[in-house]
Amino acid sequence: MGYDCPLNVGLIGVGKHAQQVLLPAVEQLPDVLLLTSLATAHAETARAASARYRLPCHVGHEALIADPNLQAVIIASLDHETCAIAALEAGKHVFSETPGISSVAGARRIRELCRKRNLIYQVGSCLRWAPPYQKLQQLLEDWRSAEPGSRTFCASYYGAVSHIYNLFLFLNGDIESLLALRALDGSAHIVLCRFANGDVGSVRVANFHNWSPPNEAVEVTHATGKLVAEDGRLVRFHRTPARAAVSAMALSFDHADGQLFHSTYSLPYGGNSQLYMRGYIPELADFVDCVRTGKPPRCGVDDAEKTLMVNQAVRNSMDSGACWTNVKTGSWAEKPIAPIES
Repeated sequence: MGYDCPLNVGLIGVGKHAQQVLLPAVEQLPDVLLLTSLATAHAETARAASARYRLPCHVGHEALIADPNLQAVIIASLDHETCAIAALEAGKHVFSETPGISSVAGARRIRELCRKRNLIYQVGSCLRWAPPYQKLQQLLEDWRSAEPGSRTFCASYYGAVSHIYNLFLFLNGDIESLLALRALDGSAHIVLCRFANGDVGSVRVANFHNWSPPNEAVEVTHATGKLVAEDGRLVRFHRTPARAAVSAMALSFDHADGQLFHSTYSLPYGGNSQLYMRGYIPELADFVDCVRTGKPPRCGVDDAEKTLMVNQAVRNSMDSGACWTNVKTGSWAEKPIAPIES
């Protein structure tokens, strides 16, 4: 990926996530991204951020997006949707942290702005760019082609489970309906889902006091084998093609082909390998590529809206006492947003 000059970007929101993840990731991409300004919500935090990062820092996002030299913004503030709409209205490309949108009306406005003004809007659902899940997606596609049939998807994750819902949508398409069951003390919940293609899946969510226990796993099973990504690091593939199948009672154990994949990273990423492995560096690099080439983002407004609908369906199912809920007919408040001027 080579360009004549880096993309000028501004960062809205300089909280913990920006400090620990986004700013270090931007630093790994000096040839494609140039951070020129910051914005925070308060004068005190603006002064502190300006001193720490030696960049101009505005109070509020309005002054930042009004900068004519700015080509794009990265949004890490609390109100992603409002900032994204304002930036797109100002003609800036947008990279927004998750969830990106909070309403169907907001998604509609963003979609219209991108179409009419030829702008890129990308949501940082980082797992779509993480090397282990990229490998899993590639293996799954090849596996489906060679061995058609229904798959079962199972995942375990932490409280920020929207990442898994979004990953399921990426790996296997739309989720049609679901059932969500919450533990009595609210410390965990389980979601069963039916995909539009007929596959089924489940997600187990644990709200640990601290995210130190390993609890990230995605499994895909089929009669011919099992494909597993574990802890965001390893991918295992155990496969027995139909032609090699034997009786389950046969006293032989040489019929399954086992493969193990451990993602590598290039030398420039070596000092920040976790940022690369979690997809934070690749997603920003891909955002720049989308802006430069016009290709659609791997996670855009449609994907963000579908994830919003899944989250709402999960809440509706829990509130209804763990009933099956259709994802596309969930309801939530629509924010009044003025139409785009022609």
